[in-house]
Amino acid sequence: MKSNTYWENRANERMAEYHKSSDETIYKINLAYDKAIKDINKDIEKIFNKFVLDGGLTQSEAMELLNTSVSQKELDSIRVKIKGIQDEDLKKYLMSQLNAKAYKARITRLEAIKESIYINTKLAADVEINTSTQLYTDTSSKSYHRNIFDIQKGIGVGFNVAQMPVQTIQEILKNKWSGKHYSRRIWHNTDVLVEKLEEVITSGLMAGKSSRRMADELRELTDYGKFAAERLIRTETTYIVNAAELESYKELGIERYIYVATLDLRTSDVCREMDGKIIKVDKAKVGVNLPPLHPYCRSTTRAYFENIERLKRRARDPVTGKTYIIPGNMNYKEWYDKFVVKKYGKEQTKMLEKKVHDK
Repeated sequence: MKSNTYWENRANERMAEYHKSSDETIYKINLAYDKAIKDINKDIEKIFNKFVLDGGLTQSEAMELLNTSVSQKELDSIRVKIKGIQDEDLKKYLMSQLNAKAYKARITRLEAIKESIYINTKLAADVEINTSTQLYTDTSSKSYHRNIFDIQKGIGVGFNVAQMPVQTIQEILKNKWSGKHYSRRIWHNTDVLVEKLEEVITSGLMAGKSSRRMADELRELTDYGKFAAERLIRTETTYIVNAAELESYKELGIERYIYVATLDLRTSDVCREMDGKIIKVDKAKVGVNLPPLHPYCRSTTRAYFENIERLKRRARDPVTGKTYIIPGNMNYKEWYDKFVVKKYGKEQTKMLEKKVHDK
């Protein structure tokens, strides 16, 4: 039987590895949001280049410009963008909306700009949903089998286990563990982004801002979309990993698991309290006693083996950054009180925590 340190290290290493794998997905999504803003800026520049020298507009000029109708060529360009959306329901809705307005023979430039903002943002949402779904599917299967492998290696016994059923993977992905499915959260996040972008454009034009100034403001708003996407992926990845590893416990007949929080000062209060708690597998509930308990949660679990719980686990010194070994049955509060507060004092500990959270 491997030591307590082995189980602790492997649990944290696996979680870190899965989050590292999600970096590529986040990168692809960031590119999609960058492209959305770039395409929106192109549409705005077309208006300015066609009607005015880019030196700003008076309010009356802005109103006149925004109320002019778009050409058939511009209308066709919008249709091409809509066809690029993969969500069939959304595609049909947007096309019907566009055709209804076109039937009335008048689509204003303001409506065209709003269409551009909505379509380009939803194209980014398409990329986010597809790439994140692929990430979650791969991660669920990988984390299930990797955990089983580590457990077999740790106890020194090899045996055949069933593949993770496709239905189980689908159930994990479909679970609305936080009250709303991740795809709905993506749509909501992009709806909020659309509102913010529209506000920048309409208020910018009415205030007579130049296209360059509005472009800078749009790029700043892109960070909102990127932040919301990364927060969702980090949190969902933690959920997927822990849900899949819970299935591996069931497959192996393991009845209890230990909640494992990361021993550093970034750890949330709720995870500090949960660290080291032993929980029955059949009582596991995501968001309550199975991570994640909050956005950006890094906590994980490991199988509970009664005969090795008094061995060792690893912790990190918040000042030197060096790792050291502590008793395996020491939880977060005990570690915090003895190796942080007692060693560095309450005032310096507060300063260290503030420094960590301000990063």
